[in-house]
Amino acid sequence: MKKIISIVTYLLSPIKENSIFFVFMYLLGVLTFMIETVTLNFKIPRFNFLSLVVDLYLLCLILIITPKRIRPYLRFLFASVAYVLSVVDVFCVEMFKTKLGPEIVNVIVETDQRESSEFLSRYINIDVLYSSVGLILLLLVIHLLVCYYWSAISSRLYAISWVRYCYVSNYIRMAVLMLIILCFGFCLDSRWTLVRMLNARDLIEIDGCISNFSENTPFNNVLFALKLRQLADAELGVLADNQKDVTVDSCSFQSDKIVLIIGESYIKCHSQLFGYNKETTPKQVERAQGLGSGLLFPFYDVITPFNLTSIVFKNMFSLHSVEDTTNWAKFPLFPVLFRKADYKVFLITNQFVKSIKTDNFDTSGGLFLNDSRLSNLQFDYRNTMTHRYDEGLLHDYDSLRKYEGDHNLFIFHLIGQHIDFYKRSPDSWKKFSSLDYTDRKELSEAERQIVADYDNATLYNDNVIDCILKKYEMEDAIVIYMSDHGDECYDELHRMGRLPGGSDYSPEVLRQEYQIPFWIWCSQSYIERHPIIIERIRMAQHLPFMIDDLPHVLLQLAGIDSSFFDESRSPISEQYNARRVRLINGKCDYDMALKGSRISQ
Repeated sequence: MKKIISIVTYLLSPIKENSIFFVFMYLLGVLTFMIETVTLNFKIPRFNFLSLVVDLYLLCLILIITPKRIRPYLRFLFASVAYVLSVVDVFCVEMFKTKLGPEIVNVIVETDQRESSEFLSRYINIDVLYSSVGLILLLLVIHLLVCYYWSAISSRLYAISWVRYCYVSNYIRMAVLMLIILCFGFCLDSRWTLVRMLNARDLIEIDGCISNFSENTPFNNVLFALKLRQLADAELGVLADNQKDVTVDSCSFQSDKIVLIIGESYIKCHSQLFGYNKETTPKQVERAQGLGSGLLFPFYDVITPFNLTSIVFKNMFSLHSVEDTTNWAKFPLFPVLFRKADYKVFLITNQFVKSIKTDNFDTSGGLFLNDSRLSNLQFDYRNTMTHRYDEGLLHDYDSLRKYEGDHNLFIFHLIGQHIDFYKRSPDSWKKFSSLDYTDRKELSEAERQIVADYDNATLYNDNVIDCILKKYEMEDAIVIYMSDHGDECYDELHRMGRLPGGSDYSPEVLRQEYQIPFWIWCSQSYIERHPIIIERIRMAQHLPFMIDDLPHVLLQLAGIDSSFFDESRSPISEQYNARRVRLINGKCDYDMALKGSRISQ
């Protein structure tokens, strides 16, 4: 028994020798989490409090193996870094409603002396002390006072019988050690993910790590940001250099005005156009029936290769193919080819605008679209701010139309049905409520309302898209609509949200998260002037297609000839390869997993 007690005492010695540090650092972490939760109205990841124990134990272990003369200075350094990160994080939460993360770190790194001075003079004042930042500073003051008066405080505490019992009790020690061991057990997977992330070799690999990692502490977020910046700088440098050497052999300008609308988190089975039993896309249905101006052609077998926006955008904008093992950054981006062919290219996005208040910053969508070098290479004009609702993009479009040339490519990127579905439609478009889903007995009242919120967002999305189409009804225009990926909203599986890529390839997940709505609309003028293209579109409606091949469709529509263009990857081409293996996450054969066979022809 004595040997066991001695082992327990030895294993707890890192905390015992650094007890003040351990307690106050834990309080700091908890306080930071609580401020984020209250201010941003989000749920704390369930293992955050446990991971704090693990991280602090490891820090204390580093301290105890450090020579005693150095230990106080190292402990001061650790504590200083923790308080600074917490202050910055809480300040960002208070002022910008966003946590300390990659976008904030990038802004800090790229800010010059003048901008820093202007920022400090604007935001740093006495009012900061009365915000949540003041709570962090108050904890710091208490921490310093406890350290200074520890001798007197400890003697008084030790005089209290139950405190003294807890200090000397072997049972308490064993219980504490068991709690720490349990914390390590619960957090083992997340620690391994953190190690993988720090050793990631490219942005796709780190994207996969982040999708599996939910412990967004200020310290972890800074680690993420620094690692992302390192990888992004290298990858974007390669990407930018390769765009400069891209050439276009010729261009017939087959289509003068091409429009691409990219949706967000659109579940195909929630679209009335594709058979949903609620009227969520009445205007698309009318256009598909020929009741409106022009004609809409639904495509019935289209999938996305990934369920994460950032990776989708890489493979959708680049002429890289999912099955190609060459780095995507070594391939041209389709907007670059359009510009070199003398098209004017416009980006009108409700997500990837440079701003520290941007809701959806990710490691590649935001970076390669917002990188100044690549943005200048890809786009002639773009909007400069996001909007609460997607209809704000219509005003951006109207303000940019004066810059149109003879041949134009417009790219609309919507917030669509992004998570927090109830935020994606104004009150005037909330047609559905939980009462419309009383037949869904397996769902709770709250879950039925979530489904209603999603369908309301889809209905509103239908209206926004229709407003975009109306702007092209009197022009010679062709419009492609697609979503970046699907989602889950209590349909085949009793859950919402997306699973980390590669964790489940069941038919239910493939249908909900990887099948996407895709259609092409042509104005009446375009239908009359391009009968051959219209016929090929009709013939392609039931062909299997994956959106990493989208650039080849766009290049064919424009008539751009380049060594990178491959007709066999465009479904509206007679040379299209419908037998291509469609790989999900570069691994799973979609058709074999879902249907048991691929098309044969």
